[in-house]
Formats: sequence, structure tokens, C-alpha cells
Amino acid sequence: MTAKDGSHNFERLKEHILPLSSAQAFDVARREWSLAGIEVSEEWDNCPCGQKIKEHCFIRNRVTGAETYVGNVCINTFIGIDTGTLFDGLKRIAGGKPARANEDLIRHAFAMGYLHGEKERDFLMRIRLKRKLTPAEEQWERFIHRRILKQTVVRQRTR
Repeated sequence: MTAKDGSHNFERLKEHILPLSSAQAFDVARREWSLAGIEVSEEWDNCPCGQKIKEHCFIRNRVTGAETYVGNVCINTFIGIDTGTLFDGLKRIAGGKPARANEDLIRHAFAMGYLHGEKERDFLMRIRLKRKLTPAEEQWERFIHRRILKQTVVRQRTR
């Protein structure tokens, strides 16, 4: 796998990931990693590749147990974990206006255990394209969204 986008320093990313991996070759090492969580921050930070980021993808190595973060471009392009429209879905429900979670966010929340079972997952999938909800549906949706947002951090990074 080679970097084609000059704005992302593939070599720097490789230098960061390989020491945390069991495999010595990046193409093999990248398969050891899985998505452990996401974060959207209000301030800029840097991906290990050097790119400025606000969307952090926390990854965990299944072999070594190491954890780190990378930006959403690196996780998709170089590590090969597809986040799809996960960040768009997260920003949508965090935006303050009533909005539906998208399919990628629902799948992520279910996989990470943020939803209490298939009933909540199926409910969110069923209503994700609805324009108008009943009062009971709105209440349940808000309750679930708060739990998702509590687990997936949307915050300022400086303290």
C-alpha cells in the first residue's frame, strides 16, 4: 500500500503504527487493528501522519493490545477500516437540532455496545428515514442519542 496523497505522510503513519504492532510489514500490521472509538473535537490536533484533524479514530491492536488514534482519512485510506458516514451521523445528532442517526452511526453504536440490544438498533434503523415521529418515538430517540453521545466524545480537547 502506498500513499498517493501528498497531504498525508504515509511514512510517518507507518513509523507510528509498526512499533505498536506485532507484524513488521505495514500491510500485515494494519490488519491487526480495529476501531475502538471515535471522537470529534472542537480544536485541531495532529494525526500521527502529521495532518491536522478534528475527527479522531481510536484504534486497538488485537494482537499486542496497544491503543492509539489516527485521523479519519488515515483509518480509511491506509489502515483500511471504513468509517463510512460515521462522523456525519455523529455530528448530525450532536448538532442540537432534532436529527436522525444514520446507518453507519447506528451500526457503530450497536457494535460498540452503546445500544441496549437489537430492539434499540432496530428502532433507530426503522425511524432513520422518517420525517415525523410520534412523541413516544421522539422521547426514546433522544434518550438513545444522549447515550451514544456520552460514549462517543464530542468535546474540546484543551483543558
